[in-house]
Amino acid sequence: MFIKIITLKIVKLHTTQSTNDYLKDLFQHNELENLTVITSQYQTQGRGQRGNYWHSESGKNLLFSLLIKHKTLDTQRHFLLNQVISLALWDVLHRYVPQVKIKWPNDIMADAHKIAGILIENTLSGSKIKHSIIGVGINVNQVAFPKDLPQATSLKKLLNTTINLDKLLDEIVHSIRKNYQYLLEDKIGNIQKQYVKNLYLLQQTCLFKNREGKSFTGKITGINTTGKIQLDTDTGTEEFDFKELVFPDKP
Repeated sequence: MFIKIITLKIVKLHTTQSTNDYLKDLFQHNELENLTVITSQYQTQGRGQRGNYWHSESGKNLLFSLLIKHKTLDTQRHFLLNQVISLALWDVLHRYVPQVKIKWPNDIMADAHKIAGILIENTLSGSKIKHSIIGVGINVNQVAFPKDLPQATSLKKLLNTTINLDKLLDEIVHSIRKNYQYLLEDKIGNIQKQYVKNLYLLQQTCLFKNREGKSFTGKITGINTTGKIQLDTDTGTEEFDFKELVFPDKP
């Protein structure tokens, strides 16, 4: 396996099973700087949310994991970290394609098509989150996707131009650093406001499904303090946790 060390903080790989797993193993055996980044041209076992496989054509997309060492982050604030990372990606990607939105809890959509995903794995110490491995996959220069991924899109498909992956990585890492600072400064209200403001399907009446597979009509209105999504339904306001709500394939 070819490894190229770009700086003390960024390691570039040609191929790995998973950048999250690689970074976890590296951190277990080495003293790493905060915000150390592992990026790879290809992942053989890339993972997304809900245990899904992340498909990516070699060398075409941005696949990376980033280490954040927390000083004092309560486990109760885990969803704030999720919001911060989602907003960091939104901040950058919406400059390329203005129609970008955050699909709760942490997918990034361009119109009705998925363009990026996030996988956060936290290590706990008592009531604190000791450190987090932030895995990010962004569809950048890939234009053909498997038939079982009809919602997938990329920056190149939308813009008809090739994007520099190193430049985009720099922009994303800088944005994560900037948005994480809001969390350190306890600017929680601003984080939550911006996250809700940019939610995919916000205030749109759509047909959802609950975890039993039952369809119902609802409208996303916000997020509660623990990260549950709030919908107005025929029976009133209902709240759903992760894996309790299925979004429509099309709005």
